[in-house]
Amino acid sequence: MELEFVKSHIAATMTLIHGLIDQGVLDRNRLDSFFAGFLDELPHTRDTLGLRLVIDQWRQGLTSGEDEAILRQTLFEVINGGKSAN
Repeated sequence: MELEFVKSHIAATMTLIHGLIDQGVLDRNRLDSFFAGFLDELPHTRDTLGLRLVIDQWRQGLTSGEDEAILRQTLFEVINGGKSAN
């Protein structure tokens, strides 16, 4: 139950961030710098591994210039534990 709650908050936050990028309010490079600093401060424990994975995967797409739609898709795939088997 706690993990699903955290996943939902991560998804909501990243969706908001993508909306701000779309509107030109946030710059990708500055955002990447912010998340790099956040990860540097995050303890390196088993408990933070999932969060680190989500943020690292998202940052890779962010810095490589991926389209926001692709970033969102990748984000939700990571949060849900992989691509759906449709």
